[in-house]
Amino acid sequence: MRNIMLYMSLMLTILAVCTDVQASADGRLSAWLEEVIEQDAQQAGRRAAESTEQLTTVFLQMKDGIDDETLARLGCKKYAQLGDIAIVTVPLSRVSDLAEQPEVVRVEANDKARFTMDNVATATNVLPVYEQTSEHPAFTGQGVIVGLEDVGFDLTHPTFYDDTSLSHYRIKAFWDMLAPHTDNDRLPVGNEWTTAEDILAQCHATDNHLFYHGTHTTGTAAGSGYDSPYRGMAWESDICLVANAVTEDTVLINPSDYYLYTNATDALGFKYIFDYAESQHKPCVVSFSEGYTPRMDGDDRLYATFLSRLTGPGRIFVSSAGNERQRLTYVHKPQGVETAGSFIEAYEKRVTYRLMTDGKPTLRLIAYQDKDVADKELRIAISSDGRSGNNLKDTLFINGDTCAVSIERYNAQLVEDKIGYIIVLTANRKLHGMKPMALVIEGENCEAELLGSSSYGFTNKDTDTRWNDAESSHNILAPGCFDAAITVGSTSHRLQYTNMKGDSITDTHAKTAGLLSWFSSVGPTLDGRIKPDVTAPGNYVISALSTYYLEAHPNGTYNHVKHFDAQGRTYAWAADLGTSMSTPAVAGIIALWLQAKPTLTPDDIRGTLQRTCRHPEEGLDYPNNLYGYGDIDAYRGLLDVLNISGIKELSHHQPQSVRVGIKDGQLHMQFAQKPSRPVMLSIYTATGELKYQQRLLNTGQEVMLPLPIKGNGVYVVQLTGTDKGVTGSQLIRL
Repeated sequence: MRNIMLYMSLMLTILAVCTDVQASADGRLSAWLEEVIEQDAQQAGRRAAESTEQLTTVFLQMKDGIDDETLARLGCKKYAQLGDIAIVTVPLSRVSDLAEQPEVVRVEANDKARFTMDNVATATNVLPVYEQTSEHPAFTGQGVIVGLEDVGFDLTHPTFYDDTSLSHYRIKAFWDMLAPHTDNDRLPVGNEWTTAEDILAQCHATDNHLFYHGTHTTGTAAGSGYDSPYRGMAWESDICLVANAVTEDTVLINPSDYYLYTNATDALGFKYIFDYAESQHKPCVVSFSEGYTPRMDGDDRLYATFLSRLTGPGRIFVSSAGNERQRLTYVHKPQGVETAGSFIEAYEKRVTYRLMTDGKPTLRLIAYQDKDVADKELRIAISSDGRSGNNLKDTLFINGDTCAVSIERYNAQLVEDKIGYIIVLTANRKLHGMKPMALVIEGENCEAELLGSSSYGFTNKDTDTRWNDAESSHNILAPGCFDAAITVGSTSHRLQYTNMKGDSITDTHAKTAGLLSWFSSVGPTLDGRIKPDVTAPGNYVISALSTYYLEAHPNGTYNHVKHFDAQGRTYAWAADLGTSMSTPAVAGIIALWLQAKPTLTPDDIRGTLQRTCRHPEEGLDYPNNLYGYGDIDAYRGLLDVLNISGIKELSHHQPQSVRVGIKDGQLHMQFAQKPSRPVMLSIYTATGELKYQQRLLNTGQEVMLPLPIKGNGVYVVQLTGTDKGVTGSQLIRL
């Protein structure tokens, strides 16, 4: 009797978590929305008693355009529209009705993102440092908007002023999605501030006591450094910020507003930044160091399309690849191979895996008693009959434990000739505490791919070596997996740093400097495209830390490199690790390129990356699914954007032992040590014309020359010598 009651209870649980896909209006709803609608229906009685109605923010696509009258009739309020796709709010209770309207093509939303700062590294004190070591006096981001959508902004940090005098504040607009909502016509959530006085009066984002992530990323992209070596890439750019909601700060969201925060809300944040830049008639790059595991590529097609319409000439979107590489997340069974599988590694009771296949395989769930000894097995034949829905359910009983399986066909075509399925496992206790269980796909006459995530991954065990097929692959997060994004992975250039206590922190995972970080997500995307696009330093990155986070966590200083006082408060520089850190570095470099050529498109950026990136590993074809085009080279990229990289006499790197610039109206050259031999000085225009040349004889360590050129513009100073580090070129602006 006890087993029968347990079985019935499990079946009721399965019915509660699995949606009726037949109600999805022929694939017009994303799977996440279907689950949310089901949950909302279960809570309808409670909400009716409370007289509350939950709204959600969605992408909406309609056949014949979108007019406000139709939206009002359908219970929607529009906040953005690009072509036939709008972002609207709609009552959860009416989402299904909306999807069933004949003029509606698609209603889509997915859950909030998470920031891509590595938590495993934090737990093991493997934390990063990044110092700005190269200068670009001719290009500093001036005239460009650098936008960041993130969490944990300290709006008062001195690095967001122009210099140590704190005379010019560079944050020009700020939308805090978690702030009290005051303007329903313009914003679906939160509030905005657009003057320095009003922004500084806020002091920080609503979630700043929980996080400092956005302060750190903004400092890397655009911080001035404020009397420190930790200057960002585009330190004279204007800054526009959006504080969004992530999975980690939902404690700050009113439960009745929970579903207003979706990936569609995030997309509104990107549009907010681009719209601000357009109002200022300036080019813009947006940096987004967050992401989520895409359920299937087809579930994000409106999001991907909306982003592609947002970007274009002078409008660049940069997104992190993610930190999923430390987990095994992908199992591939090729055509002609009978079986492939791996062991489940998950720390929850309920987990979700995904399956893509071109045939009708059998799913096997095998529980093991001992090594090579299978205790129990469940086999479910998967049928592709051309219909959505068709849920398959069964339960595996394992010595008092249970694991229920639900397989639901996906409601949209994903990749050509492949069908997708969602596999939900629901156990009576956390899966990692149960007997080892292998998830296996069987069927020689089909190709199949099993997809996990960093939360619900796989592990290869010696329990049964037949099921050791999992690999780290296909784990680029959304929106980084979209074509519109310049997607950034991380390389580990610094393997050690010293914190303010004098402790030396070493990355024990990375053995060789300059290679792909052990955490950095890799491609391809689910539909086979190469990602990431580029890599940059993401290991040992030092940038700004929020004074308000420091105030709330006075003892959490293990990754702090330096404290300093300003404006009556104590601020900090701190180290961190992740593609969260490499992404704003790339965004800041792109801001320099936009200053040089404001009309650059995403394809122009990729062209420059292809021609100028460094290749960290020999023997690989580039682009590839580890590094993309390779490690970004800011200076060589600038030469390419300016179309002067073809001058054969010009070095594509800066001199390593000479600082070149303009000082007191003169050309200033500071050598690390006095040159032992003559140095040739050549000056070119940005069009490649040689304007001046002189052989420098018997020079000291410091050389000051009257400017030998006239006229405003960008020039290239080329030094050529035999002493180490002297040869190189430097851009200057007059």
